[in-house]
Amino acid sequence: MKRNLLPALLLATLGLASFVAHAEGECDRYKSAYDQTYCFSKLFLESDKELNQAYGDLSKVIKADVQKRLKSTEMAWIQYRDASCSQEGTIDVACNYRVNRERTEYLRDRLRECKAGTCRDEEIAKQSWR
Repeated sequence: MKRNLLPALLLATLGLASFVAHAEGECDRYKSAYDQTYCFSKLFLESDKELNQAYGDLSKVIKADVQKRLKSTEMAWIQYRDASCSQEGTIDVACNYRVNRERTEYLRDRLRECKAGTCRDEEIAKQSWR
C-alpha cells in the first residue's frame, strides 16, 4: 500500500505544479498589460481563498500555543508579501499570486505532516520565506 502512495503523491504534486504553470501561462497569452493584470488578479483572488483555507485547516489540528505563534507568523508574512509585491502604491498581482501559492504550499506541507503524525511546531511557526 505504501509503495502505491508515493507515486500517487508525486503525480499529484506534479499535477499541481503543472496547473500553476498553466495558470500563469494562461495570463501570458494576453497582449495588453491590462488583460494580464486582470487575469492575474483573478488568480490572486483564488489563491487567497486557497491560502486562507490552508491556514484554517492547519489551525484546526495544532495546539493553542502553536496557533498563536502561527498567527503571528502569518501577520509577518503578510507584511513580507505586501512589501515584496508593491512599489510606490502599485501592486504587482502576478507577484502576489506567486507568493500566495508558495505560502499555501508551505502550509499544506505542514498540514500533511501533522496529519501523518509528525507535526513539528517549530516548522509551523517558522518564517519560511526568509
